[in-house]
Amino acid sequence: MSNPDNKKCGLYKPGHNTHFVQANVMRSKERFCAEVELISPVSIRVTTESQDQELYYHDAVGLFIQCLAAIDGDIKYAPESNLLYVKTTGQSEDMKGAWFLAYLSKDQLTDCDEVDLESGYFRVDGD
Repeated sequence: MSNPDNKKCGLYKPGHNTHFVQANVMRSKERFCAEVELISPVSIRVTTESQDQELYYHDAVGLFIQCLAAIDGDIKYAPESNLLYVKTTGQSEDMKGAWFLAYLSKDQLTDCDEVDLESGYFRVDGD
């Protein structure tokens, strides 16, 4: 179903990769402090003061590990855009304030190997 090696996933659908344009367009959406619980290899539970929801992500285990390592436990969820923001150290220890974004899905995931013409992803034989 999903591909835990998200470097091999070129989909920009909910539950897969987050394109920088998506993040830029959605950056002004309201965010709420969130807690994250791992449910399965492809699902997490996101809890805020106003919601408690199971959501899907192609590498939920990796995302959960990112959440465990969040700087100051700073995790935010924007339900309008389905984006989870996890504060990280960035590329080096002194670069605080960088954010890891995960584009979550309310629905079961599509296969990472599927072709999605709208995302710009084209599978080439041998990949």
